[in-house]
Amino acid sequence: MNNKGFSLIELIVVIILIGILAVSVAPKFDGTSSYEAHTHRAQLISALRLTQQRAMQQTNSSDGYCHQIVFDKDYPRYGVPDRTDCDNITFDTPNPIEDWIPDATGHLVDSRYQITFNIDGNVNPKKVGFDWMGRPTFNCDDGCEINIIHPSEQNLTITIEPEGYIHAFDSP
Repeated sequence: MNNKGFSLIELIVVIILIGILAVSVAPKFDGTSSYEAHTHRAQLISALRLTQQRAMQQTNSSDGYCHQIVFDKDYPRYGVPDRTDCDNITFDTPNPIEDWIPDATGHLVDSRYQITFNIDGNVNPKKVGFDWMGRPTFNCDDGCEINIIHPSEQNLTITIEPEGYIHAFDSP
C-alpha cells in the first residue's frame, strides 16, 4: 500500500512545535521597548536589596552610614549622594550627569529609555532607607510602591512591604 501524506500523529506534533515557536519567538518581534522597563525594575530591586543587606549587616548606629537610596528629581537616576549625610537628597556635583559616579546601588537611566520613577505616586525627590532589621524607613515607613514609568508600557511596580520584603508586583 502506497500512502502519501502525513499521519495524524505527525500533524499533531508539527502543530505543537509551531505553537511552541509562536509563543517563544513572536514576542521578540515587538522590539526592545517591552524589555527596557522590566530590566530597569530588576536592576532597582537588586539595588534596594543590596541596600537592605548593608543595613542589616552594618548594625553599629555610630558608624554614621546611611542605608538609603535617593531618587533624583531632575534626572532619571537613583543612588546614594552621600553615605554619611542622611538628610542629603540632592546629587550635588558641578556637572550632575558627567561627574556622577554611581556605586553598586546607583544607576543613571539613559534618556532614550524615557523611564521615570515615583514612590506611592509622588514625584521625586524621595528616598527609601532601611533600618538594622531590614524594615523600610524615610518615605517608605509603612511600606510603599515604587513605580517605573515608561511611555509605551503599563507602569511596573516594586512593592516594599512594611517588614522589608521587596518584590516586583505585576498587575493582572
